[in-house]
Amino acid sequence: MRTLVCCLIASLILTIGVIAKAGVEQTKHNFSSSAYSPNAFFWGTNRVCVFCHTVHNADQGSGPLWNHEVDAGQPYTMYDSPTMDMNQSPTPHMGSLICLSCHDGTIAVNSLNNVPGPGGAGTYGTPGGAGLDGVGRLSSSSHAYVGTDLSDDHPVGITYDSTQDTNFQPKTGNGQSYPDKLLSDGLYVECTSCHNPHDDTYSDFLIESNASSALCLRCHIQ
Repeated sequence: MRTLVCCLIASLILTIGVIAKAGVEQTKHNFSSSAYSPNAFFWGTNRVCVFCHTVHNADQGSGPLWNHEVDAGQPYTMYDSPTMDMNQSPTPHMGSLICLSCHDGTIAVNSLNNVPGPGGAGTYGTPGGAGLDGVGRLSSSSHAYVGTDLSDDHPVGITYDSTQDTNFQPKTGNGQSYPDKLLSDGLYVECTSCHNPHDDTYSDFLIESNASSALCLRCHIQ
């Protein structure tokens, strides 16, 4: 029985990995492909998942089997507004930092904690495409570039609390219901609240359609 259970678990893990790969493979997050990501790719690679994930020596504090370098000490200019009533942290939380580790342009997209093979930490592949500079960082001319000035972007690092602002949907206490299911760590508004890096079905890697501002209205009240 134990052998059967172990086999089933291994099969499930493999299936999840295949599904994730299939989802991201035909998107611009496939940095191994100049066909799917013509402006930001790396020569001499064929691994789709390695730019974010590794099965060994992962960074346990950043995300699931996380493989990309993250700088938690990187300073950012955060969004600010006199009408913002919820509490905002001085810096983004991990639900944004893992995205910004590429999109702020300070760390090379191919800067990995665990390079395939015996190499350990380092860079993987040779940069190609107009969206990357010579060392593999996103350039400011790239559509994907966010930079470290987040003052003109949707605020992140927000502790979601509709009791502080009644123009927002109240939390339900159910992590499978809106707006709770959108919150990073069940608490925070971060990049991952609206974006799924594995699936570009709705463009801009949105987690669901924003037709008629439907995604916005999961949190905001008109």
